Amino acid sequence: MSESLTIELHNRSQAWAAIKGQLFPFLAQVLQGGHRWVLTVALRKRTKQQNRRYWGRGVLAQISEQAAPEGKLWSADDWHEVFKRKFIGIHELPDGGVVGMSSAALSTEEFSEFCTQVEAYAASVLGVTFYDLEPA
Repeated sequence: MSESLTIELHNRSQAWAAIKGQLFPFLAQVLQGGHRWVLTVALRKRTKQQNRRYWGRGVLAQISEQAAPEGKLWSADDWHEVFKRKFIGIHELPDGGVVGMSSAALSTEEFSEFCTQVEAYAASVLGVTFYDLEPA
């Protein structure tokens, strides 16, 4: 018996089919054991493909290789921090400092919009030319 079940839902008809075909049978089996279970429905976070495109040899790597404000190259992590602050927002620290809000909590759609903003800024302001990026 599996200890968890993950079902990705796309639309009403697919969701209903998945609930009837996967969730109901799963619950029928596991609820016989007398244990308590938690059912959580959450908006999907960014995908692995989005992460590869943004991190891997994708967007941030190409920005860190090409963008050199005042003649200095910066790491992918440095650029990520800049873009979080610019496009997601900031979180204030007790000492008055700030850090960019996390991108990990963004939904698939929100992360896609964030990446689009980063790419547009990098191309138009930093002069980055992107090549061989995975499809969005």
